[in-house]
Amino acid sequence: MSTSTVIVGAQWGDEGKGKVTDVAAESFNAVARYSGGPNAGHTLSINGRIVVLHILPSALFRRDVLKLVGPGVVCDPEVLSGELRLAEELDVLHTVHLDLHAPLILPIHRELDKARESLSGKGAIGTTQRGIGPCYEDFVARRGPSLQNLRSAKALKQAMLDRRFYDERSLLVQLAGIKPSTVDEMVEWCMERAKKIVPALIDTREVISRLRERGDSLLFEGAQGIMLDVFNGTRPYCTSSICGPAAISASLGVHSFDRVIGVSKAYTTRVGNGPFPTELTGQAGQWLRKKGNEYGATTGRDRRTGWLDLPALRYACRIGGITDLVITKLDILTGIEKIRVAVAYGTPLEEVDPHRTLDTELLERVEPVYQDMDGWQEDLKGCSSIKNLPSNAKKYLWRIEEVTGIPITGVSIGPEREEMIWQESSPVN
Repeated sequence: MSTSTVIVGAQWGDEGKGKVTDVAAESFNAVARYSGGPNAGHTLSINGRIVVLHILPSALFRRDVLKLVGPGVVCDPEVLSGELRLAEELDVLHTVHLDLHAPLILPIHRELDKARESLSGKGAIGTTQRGIGPCYEDFVARRGPSLQNLRSAKALKQAMLDRRFYDERSLLVQLAGIKPSTVDEMVEWCMERAKKIVPALIDTREVISRLRERGDSLLFEGAQGIMLDVFNGTRPYCTSSICGPAAISASLGVHSFDRVIGVSKAYTTRVGNGPFPTELTGQAGQWLRKKGNEYGATTGRDRRTGWLDLPALRYACRIGGITDLVITKLDILTGIEKIRVAVAYGTPLEEVDPHRTLDTELLERVEPVYQDMDGWQEDLKGCSSIKNLPSNAKKYLWRIEEVTGIPITGVSIGPEREEMIWQESSPVN
């Protein structure tokens, strides 16, 4: 019988999903990336080698695992061709397959993204300016090229001309004072990068259906986090895609999952603008940023840092259907005498109902209710299981379980594969 497991971000992204996927992938036959685009930066540390993947699944270093990119992932051909070269270098290119219908990000999408951010002033969202939003806009508007159009210059040009797609986008870019490339220039640019991409094209829905029929185990890898979900996140300060398991059902036709693993840091970070109730400013925030190396894997921007926000994590678990939690970067909190954790929200007038939707308007006015917990001084590096962690570290994890109601089945205590410890009941044992 086929099994299906999902890995999702349980915060505002950057939780360490790449490492968790890489480690867990060893126990699965196939890994499918199901949402987002090159705005994601999934960082892997393999034997001291640091690799950041933006589109291909984080199982890339697993030789015997099938790696799929689904139709809900928007793909930049320049980024994609570069990652396919890495797959070729690792001798795993034959295990990588890209969906025919995945939307194509063009340079004009990036130009439009940058123009909007620069013209928005204080109202800027804080996007990665990688063209993700404009590309998803065109997908929803039922226009624009997909990866299958890279098979021929004629098909690609026609997709750009249909319903005057490229003309309209060009006019918008010109309003920002940018001169766009011509259609013919854009076709030539794409076709130069198509050589690596076209051989990997496939119908991933068909592949997944066949894998499930024969009983193979599937791991689905998400991007960003539930708090950035286009429906359930802090709009407009969110991403342009569905971040949770609903995206798998919508794009790949899988509707039941054995486990949904939510990945959360032991503290909280956020990149870009938008509400952040537990944010630390000044020296405390800078200290946590430096110790945790909290800089965007895609943009290099400073990440905003703060104490762990359990009301937001509990909300993400509910909205994302999370059944298991993996806590990353627990080692970063080592050495702190008193660790603060937000256990509830209040406003100047009332306590916030835990069933409320955590939208931007609410999160901009909540006041976190903190609990101070005793920290630990012991080095976590030698711990081989959760039960071997220092007692105060275990109490910290138990408090997370108590407030969220979700069991913790894995903990990361460093960047390397070997620095991941699991409960015996975890999905990778």
